[in-house]
Amino acid sequence: MRLTGNGPVCENPMNVLFINDSSSNPNWGDRAAAIALRIMIGALNGKVDKSISEEELCGDCFSNPVEKQEAHKETKLEWWMKFCVPPVAIKVGGELYSLLCSSGNTGSRDIVPETWEEFPGALENVKTHRDHFSELMTTIEKSDLLLIHGGGCFVGNARIARAELFLAYLAKRLFGKPVVLVNHTVDLDQSNLLKIVQEMYPQLDDVVFRDSISYERCKGFCNGRVAADSAFWFKPIKSHDWVTVSCRPTYFDVWPDVAMFDPGKPYICLGGSSIYYYKKTYNASEGFARLIRHLRSIYEGQIVLTASDLRDEALFRPIAKEFGLPLIGLNTPVQQSVDILGNAQAYIGGRWHPSIFALRGGTPIITLSSLTFKMQALAQMAGLAHATFNALDLNGETGPIGSLLLNYLEQGEQLRSNLMEWAESESLKSWDNVAYLQRMQRA
Repeated sequence: MRLTGNGPVCENPMNVLFINDSSSNPNWGDRAAAIALRIMIGALNGKVDKSISEEELCGDCFSNPVEKQEAHKETKLEWWMKFCVPPVAIKVGGELYSLLCSSGNTGSRDIVPETWEEFPGALENVKTHRDHFSELMTTIEKSDLLLIHGGGCFVGNARIARAELFLAYLAKRLFGKPVVLVNHTVDLDQSNLLKIVQEMYPQLDDVVFRDSISYERCKGFCNGRVAADSAFWFKPIKSHDWVTVSCRPTYFDVWPDVAMFDPGKPYICLGGSSIYYYKKTYNASEGFARLIRHLRSIYEGQIVLTASDLRDEALFRPIAKEFGLPLIGLNTPVQQSVDILGNAQAYIGGRWHPSIFALRGGTPIITLSSLTFKMQALAQMAGLAHATFNALDLNGETGPIGSLLLNYLEQGEQLRSNLMEWAESESLKSWDNVAYLQRMQRA
């Protein structure tokens, strides 16, 4: 045993199977949340020998490597997908992979059920063809704990959410392993996911939501709790420690994007929203062009575009060129993104994690709507009671967004101080995502 400030902790490392390791995702927030969770696990003497990536959850069959290769022998359909479908479309639409997985033999087909009623049959399939899934089964069996990073994928009938909960089901039914689901938002508007969640959450050892709205919607059927998003672990550098270095030409230019701006002078950041990928009929480029013109008419500082996701990058690159604006590209390191947003005068956008990066430095956020209610939830938790603006009607929202920006700028350092203090407390609360691990270590 060894002693920490919170009591005794076992010396032997705990073997943690980290499910939904999104550190390889280009999205800033997915990277940040997973990196922070890994750091927290390590700080509590946990060891992540094995992890299951976001990509695997989106479309992997979970069979052994040889069976995967057999199931994926090249067909005309696969050939067409490989050469004709953009990698982003495959990544985002993981169900395309599932269709391919299901074309193999019984043992190598996709094992992730569509509905709760299919869970027992899928479990029997795994037991019957256990030799096909021996690598997965061995990994679960050797783990002391399964930690599932839920993130924002619990919406619709997403395969990634079903895959996470089915792995939890396997771990519980076959091995009796502790399973915790942390750091997540859940939207229960889809009946299949609702039923799976209602059945599985009570079976989990810990359910940790990253927003209060998710908690309120689930508290009737599970003993969940709220903790701050693990991305609050990141903290921006103080402006006076940063400006001398960061103001040098090309400092923020991450190829192929150009981000020439002076961080020593006032600037605001503008981001996108996940909703644009799913609502393609809306002309987001036109809406942002109108918003930028209005902001330029009322704000004398710099406007910096932030592309925290592949979809935002595709949207903002033409806009950056048209208006001659700096674009902080997708490949920018997480910590540098935190520094930029945390030292801005305001952040306008519909992205959860960039908003957290901003709040960590005391930057007020003006939230645009997203795919779920998460932006509204974050603003409420931060004490910013304003409505979330409709990302699908930027033409109509331009005036109110500008007015709120001016209001926040007038509040100045007092508002920043309040937000920074709140975000600092959230940073401490973010460790609650791994509280169950700490309890196990003390047992």
